[in-house]
Amino acid sequence: MKKTKFALIALLSLNLFSVSAQNQIGVIKKPEWNSISSFDSRYGSKVNIGNSVSMIVNVPKADFAVVTIDDKMSQKWLTPLTGFPMAIGRFKNQVLVIAASDRSFFKSFTNIFKAYLLDEKTGKIISDKIIYQGSNDYVEAPDFFFAKDGSYFKMATRLTAMKRKVHIGLPIVGALSALKMEKDYKATINYTLIDFNDRLEQIQKITPVMPKGDSWNAYCGEDGSFMISTINQTEGRCNLALYLTNNPEPLKIISIPVDFYKNPEVASMSFASSKTPLVNYFAFIYKNASKDQSILVSKIDFKEGTFAVNKEVLSKEHIKELQKSFVPMNKKFDELHFDNISAMNISHLEEYNDKLLLTVSPDYTVMYNSTAISYSGSVLMNVYNQNVNLLYHQFVPRDYRSSTGEGSEVAFNLKENNLIILANNKDGGNSVATIYSEMDLNTGKILKINLIPKDNIKGSYYASTNGISWFKDSFSIPYLERQGMFSKQIDVQLLQLSY
Repeated sequence: MKKTKFALIALLSLNLFSVSAQNQIGVIKKPEWNSISSFDSRYGSKVNIGNSVSMIVNVPKADFAVVTIDDKMSQKWLTPLTGFPMAIGRFKNQVLVIAASDRSFFKSFTNIFKAYLLDEKTGKIISDKIIYQGSNDYVEAPDFFFAKDGSYFKMATRLTAMKRKVHIGLPIVGALSALKMEKDYKATINYTLIDFNDRLEQIQKITPVMPKGDSWNAYCGEDGSFMISTINQTEGRCNLALYLTNNPEPLKIISIPVDFYKNPEVASMSFASSKTPLVNYFAFIYKNASKDQSILVSKIDFKEGTFAVNKEVLSKEHIKELQKSFVPMNKKFDELHFDNISAMNISHLEEYNDKLLLTVSPDYTVMYNSTAISYSGSVLMNVYNQNVNLLYHQFVPRDYRSSTGEGSEVAFNLKENNLIILANNKDGGNSVATIYSEMDLNTGKILKINLIPKDNIKGSYYASTNGISWFKDSFSIPYLERQGMFSKQIDVQLLQLSY
């Protein structure tokens, strides 16, 4: 009798869990293309245009290609291209792809960049031209900036002091060489910001006057303004400068005092645009004067020359308080992995409606039997109002392991007032599961959390969370095989689900 009762309860639990899962609409198990193992651009490998997504992929008889899939999982077009893909975005109602002319494993990519402008409906090449030719002797670090609405395309490039040559030597010599390479790569000889018109011509080219500081990061807002942040170690400040088109001098420099510990190291700095022009957000993790890991998040209004700051100290006591406050929705997702304070990393910063979302998780790598394993723990979600006053904390319970950190990103999408959250999670052995969760953005209450069924997807494949395409009534997830050390291509399967 007891066994029957237990079996009935288990069956009911399974049915409830299945009902909460998403409905599968379609699947592509063996496409004629696969994924490329890595990109040098922060912009990933896809861009959404209306009810379709255009993706950079690998095909047998070309360097790479762009394929477009609609929200019915139908392939609209595929266009082979040459070079090494760097970025893809929308520009003037077309698909714009940037590629380096070549790439060497030891020397990195060349400093010659070519642009392809593709018709978004047919994939036909409208134009292709070299948009930048840089140094032959030194490594350059490029960035490419696209407006979500396609209104602008900008390029920035940092000329480093690192020479484009192969560094080979004995172990000690090699280690010293690696240290010098890192120092040379961080050193900046010149920095250039370029604006392009719809004919891919350089219309503005400036060298911004940098704010005072030792290290820096760059970001381009949705309004087209360009921001550079620096850390001034001597004065204990973070300086942020905003630049408008055709002026190397910053519109304003805002200086924010920070209680750095000596020799400050800033981890995982992130930026986000506001829907209000000339307003941006930024956040980073740092060690404060008391040697505690801390989160700093700020709203900067460059029009008014003002800023608001919120600081949160990630002490052991505070971490324990956060964990105690966590109320799991069910027993399957009741365990948090949020203990390694020194490895905390900001993974997402974005404005949703009238709120700002910031996420933090422990990410670190350990060696086990001569193998590197990357761990990604549970995700802390901080939600602020527009003055960066904290409204609430919430967790996504996650425990994910990978070889190089692939698939560790968490995907977010706002549907009405519910925040959709997808994250990879270990599932025993070499299998990977994908957590689907919904949260009420106003209250922080978790409305739903379950695992996405992978009946038609290989168990060892992980969800490429930075490649998810969000449509009106559905979303599609690329599932990728694990990446080999020298692999150029990796197999992919596509799964489409309803919300």
